[in-house]
Amino acid sequence: MKKTVFILMITLIIAAFVGCGPDSAEADNDKGIVSSETSSSASESEKKPAHATVGENGAKAVTDVLLIPKDDIDISKDVYFEDLYGRHVLHSGVVGLVGAPVEVEFDTDKVAGGKLVFIYDPNELKGVRPDALLFLWYDEENGFYQELESGVLDKDNCAMSVGINRPGTYMLVNMYEWLNAWGADLADNGLEPGYDPSEEPVNSELWELHGYVGDIVSLADEEYINSCKQADGSYLFNVSTPEQLASAVYFNNCANKDGKYPIAINIENDIDLEGYSWAPMGWYAAGIDYDFTGSVNGNGHTIKNMYIDCLDYAGFIGKGKYCTVSDLNFENAYVSGRSPGIVISYARDCRVSGCTVQGEVEGLEAGSVVGIDQSSYMEDCKANVMCDGEDISNYLSGTERGKAAASEKNGITEEIWLDDNSRPCREEDVIETYNNLVWEIKRNGVVVLERGAENETVLPWQEIDLLTVPGHYEVTLLAYVNGYYVPVSNTVEYDVT
Repeated sequence: MKKTVFILMITLIIAAFVGCGPDSAEADNDKGIVSSETSSSASESEKKPAHATVGENGAKAVTDVLLIPKDDIDISKDVYFEDLYGRHVLHSGVVGLVGAPVEVEFDTDKVAGGKLVFIYDPNELKGVRPDALLFLWYDEENGFYQELESGVLDKDNCAMSVGINRPGTYMLVNMYEWLNAWGADLADNGLEPGYDPSEEPVNSELWELHGYVGDIVSLADEEYINSCKQADGSYLFNVSTPEQLASAVYFNNCANKDGKYPIAINIENDIDLEGYSWAPMGWYAAGIDYDFTGSVNGNGHTIKNMYIDCLDYAGFIGKGKYCTVSDLNFENAYVSGRSPGIVISYARDCRVSGCTVQGEVEGLEAGSVVGIDQSSYMEDCKANVMCDGEDISNYLSGTERGKAAASEKNGITEEIWLDDNSRPCREEDVIETYNNLVWEIKRNGVVVLERGAENETVLPWQEIDLLTVPGHYEVTLLAYVNGYYVPVSNTVEYDVT
């Protein structure tokens, strides 16, 4: 029924702009380009628009695109449209995007001065008011999006039109979300009064286009997800079954862009994932950020038989940022993919404590608990993990493992010492051997500062407030070797009282 209504709507719009009766238009998907076709008997003097159906890649708010010529000519075979949603990461991630970005190609001599029309489905606008719609055109030569403020809204026919003189990529955005992203600080958000975006059904299309979903989509329970919403807008998942755990993964990976909703996961029982293809919680594509930023409390329980085999960041948490995982155990886990780690694949400023992992990982930059460790902290964690026949249990992260290999291969080649004022010193010619020299400074066993040493042969710690705090200090010279910063010198120690 909905499709019939939109076909009728398109016919009315063509009639309004062109002043002639309806003609049939079909989409041609040859070579990934969508173009319109009309009867070969059409008169060359008759005004005929080009038309294509879009939205099949997942962005459903825009259903059809028309290009209506300025003159009385048939351009139905001279214009090419391509739905770029999910196929072009830059355009798919535009702030405030409404529907699909569409590439429009044509002969400017024939088409310039015509009118581009986007037909939208009001049921798919996700609360965006039609009067908040704004056309953008991507200036490929200069690499920026140009706002086309001459767009005209025809709310009765669910259409937005704009004059067109240049080929390229066109799209609709919520103008208020777009402008606020550039610092406009407008009070209006472009949404219908009373609209609550958290009440929208969770949609997996974007995740499925860019990531590996395993069995998560089929296991997730939206009724359970809705029951986890708290009065303050956060979500608390009390998890006892694979379905409930999958629901938490599903919600994060489909609804929690840029960590919009605080998420806490509380494991209440041991959970057996035998027979399921699991998918990481937290993923990323260019311009799209669904990192996991919440907390997981395992309460000493065990997740058994987790199986993940994907090309993405691979782990129970795929891409984590500022997240915490505590008191959670994994038994007989298998994790294969990019930078695999059983608990977290890519951990940025994360904290993992009291976790035990047992199983197998496969892939480059593999670690037992964490794959890539970027300023993260692991405490009281134990591992019994194999990687390609090698026992890597002693390496809680792939970063730690990589550093150890690079350090062993390079060895300690430089000497540093303390001068009469207890200042660490280095040889002047170290820069000729290594690039990117760094002083690594620990206080009471914890790194408190990493300071560039390329222009310093003496570390003037007395002039740095952070380093005058009382404690026991250790200083080592690091350099960038085989992809890691590794020690290239001995360590010197001194005390500040």
